[in-house]
Parts: sequence; structure tokens; C-alpha cells
Amino acid sequence: MNKDILLRWDREHQAMERTLEGFWGTFNCWRNKNRDESHDLFAGKVIDAFIRLEERAIYLKYKYDTGETGEAVVVCSTRILYVDKLIGTYDMEFFLNGEVADDYLDLDDVKHTLIPLKHSLRIARNALQLGMTTDEVSRLTELSAEYIEVIKVSSEN
Repeated sequence: MNKDILLRWDREHQAMERTLEGFWGTFNCWRNKNRDESHDLFAGKVIDAFIRLEERAIYLKYKYDTGETGEAVVVCSTRILYVDKLIGTYDMEFFLNGEVADDYLDLDDVKHTLIPLKHSLRIARNALQLGMTTDEVSRLTELSAEYIEVIKVSSEN
């Protein structure tokens, strides 16, 4: 398939945009239904402001196992990052008419990635409480200043 046709299809159906939005509904539904699993997987509380999605791929997939007619779907795939660490993927499949066919949330073994990160976040929170500046805390923890600011705002509330 010509990539320009695929990208035009994406623009017409806002598929990647809908995928990015769809993540939050799926993630929040999973988190609410599986509170214990979520808490265990993320080694505590999840701060939504630390989650970022990156577009990964858009591609046409043809399924041979759906009977005589087969079935074609367009897949929009994203990477899920937590404080810039890859923790999984989220994919949404669309029928060619633009209707959502299915979606898939795949969180890797997040705990091993997040435990060292949670330590840095705790240090950042404590350093801010001691009066250190955002830049000082960023240098100390090697966390981006944008995340330090999120911690600062959440600590004030």
C-alpha cells in the first residue's frame, strides 16, 4: 500500500489521534478494575502527568483467519512512557471505514523499570521540601525539570 494513501486515511479518520485519546479511557478502565494489580505493577501511585505517549507505527494488517473474505484493519501503535522510560505499548485497530475494531494495552514488567525511578522521585520530593530549587533537584536526581515541576505542584496541593 502506498504510504501516502495510508497517511491520508489516517487524517480522514483521525485514527492516530483517536488512538492517543483511546489510551486514557482504556488505561483508566484497567486501573479502576484492577486496583491491586495496578498498585503492584507501578510500585505505588501512578502520576498521570508522568505518562507520555509516542506514536510508534501505523500499518495495514490483513487477517487470513477470518473466513473466506478475510479482514483488513489499520493498526495505530503507540509507545507508553513513564518519566521517559518505556513501560509498554497501546494499539488500536480500525476497520477500513474508520470504526474501532479493537484495542490492546500491553504493559511490560513495569516494576523493574519503576523501582529505581520511584527512588529518584522520592528524593526529588524530599529535596523540594527542604527548599532546593528545581534546577538543583534536577541535577541531583537526573530527572527532567518538567517532572520536578509536576512534583512541586502536586506537593503544594
